[in-house]
Amino acid sequence: MISIEDGKIRRRFLFLNSLRITIYSVLILISIFILVVFRGSSFPNLAFIISLLVALIFSFLNFSLFKILRHKFVIYIQLFIDIIIITLIVYFSGGISSPFYFLYILPIIVSSIFLTKRDTFYIAALSFIFFGILSDLMYVKIIPFYSGIYPISISFGSFIYNIIMSFVAFLTVAIISSYYFENIKKIGEELKSTQENLKDLTLLNNTVMEKMENGFITCNSDGKIISYNKKSKILLNLDTNYNIFESLFLESDLVTLKRELDSNNKYYFEKEINDFFLGISVSFIEGIYSFDKIFVFIITDLTEKKRIEEALNKKEHLALIGEMAAGIAHEIRNPLASISGAVQFLEKELKLKTENKNLMDIIVKESSRLSKSVEEFLNFTKITPLEKSEFDLAIIIDEMLELIKLNIKKVRFIKKYSKGNKVFADVNGIKQLIWNLVNNSIKAVNYNGVVQISIYDEIGHINLSIKDNGIGIEKKELSKIFIPFYSKFSSGIGLGMAVVKRIIEEHNFDIKINSKKNIGTEVIVCFEKM
Repeated sequence: MISIEDGKIRRRFLFLNSLRITIYSVLILISIFILVVFRGSSFPNLAFIISLLVALIFSFLNFSLFKILRHKFVIYIQLFIDIIIITLIVYFSGGISSPFYFLYILPIIVSSIFLTKRDTFYIAALSFIFFGILSDLMYVKIIPFYSGIYPISISFGSFIYNIIMSFVAFLTVAIISSYYFENIKKIGEELKSTQENLKDLTLLNNTVMEKMENGFITCNSDGKIISYNKKSKILLNLDTNYNIFESLFLESDLVTLKRELDSNNKYYFEKEINDFFLGISVSFIEGIYSFDKIFVFIITDLTEKKRIEEALNKKEHLALIGEMAAGIAHEIRNPLASISGAVQFLEKELKLKTENKNLMDIIVKESSRLSKSVEEFLNFTKITPLEKSEFDLAIIIDEMLELIKLNIKKVRFIKKYSKGNKVFADVNGIKQLIWNLVNNSIKAVNYNGVVQISIYDEIGHINLSIKDNGIGIEKKELSKIFIPFYSKFSSGIGLGMAVVKRIIEEHNFDIKINSKKNIGTEVIVCFEKM
């Protein structure tokens, strides 16, 4: 597998080798053009063109060598052969006075890109040695000027000048290029380190944002979202076209928002959205990237907190009502008992007409009904600690049905359950729940119908189903059945289902109601399986 660093070296090598091929190709084309057009010219000559061709061919071979051998070894071979070929080109183009000795600069620059500073000075020194030896040998005429190249001799001053200038040129290029590319390498390493750190910080930031219990959103001054986390997407149901200002604020709210942010850079409000009750905090940051302002929204889900607060308020309210009810009941029940007893005594002692006797019966009957209503109200307001235990749900249902059947003769009860379905709950509370639900079904069938009671398993739950073929409940009325004092029946005061709901909430169970008008109602209570 090729590493990132090897990939960078490969790309640089391919680029520079392609550049070398381009330079040699251009020199060959120019030389051929001059040779053809100016046939009498002593330069360029055939040997010079052949040297350029050799350099060009070797440049193409470098592509294959780079795939076979290690890149550093290929670069050393390339630089050494380049210096030899350039020396030949210089010799065939005039030697000491050749205008092409600038080509020695190419291997020096290449070495500064791929090798260390020390290696760059070695390549510069090697280039100067090759050029110096060639110049010395030609100056003392051990190696003659190539045939047809003038002048065939050079003065000592020109010789010394060319040697010094080449040394200065090679050394200067080595110093500048090595310094420049060393800095580039150092900056590249620092940039790489910074990128890695930024990558780690970004990963950490994203991880923290996704793990947050709160929603987090940033947007520009137009309300267009820049970033958000998973929690905020769930709470607000975000999509690509979501504009947070338009979705969360009315026009009048935006004025308040601007005023609050301008004064203390913070604004908090609460809002119900998508069945969530949310606490939203807004602030802004200036001068980040190209944005004039970035608005930051921290969104807290207060739904559970709100539910708990409402439950606590309700319990406090019920406790207060209970205290009042206990006092009122005492004041009502005793007089009622006295009135009922006195009326019954008078009815026995006095000889009354039929009309008066009926009036006496009404007083006794209504007193009894009022006493029963007071008792129901006391049961609703009375909050007692749960005493949970394990018991068989089927046995409790059988006990309650035996009591109910004593006074209900025309209702047919269908049992679809067996013993062995154990639950963990408050026995008295569950008895009250079953009593209320079954009695509601009896009233729904007008004391002459079918009530089916079933127990069945569901994943993680034991479900109790009480189903009747009575009058049913309209869809718009389903939301009202748990409201205290709301009743569809003439008898009772509408506290039965409110008591059921309280028992369900105290046990953290679930209740489902399926009903159709004039077809019937099914109430399902979901108990946690033992």
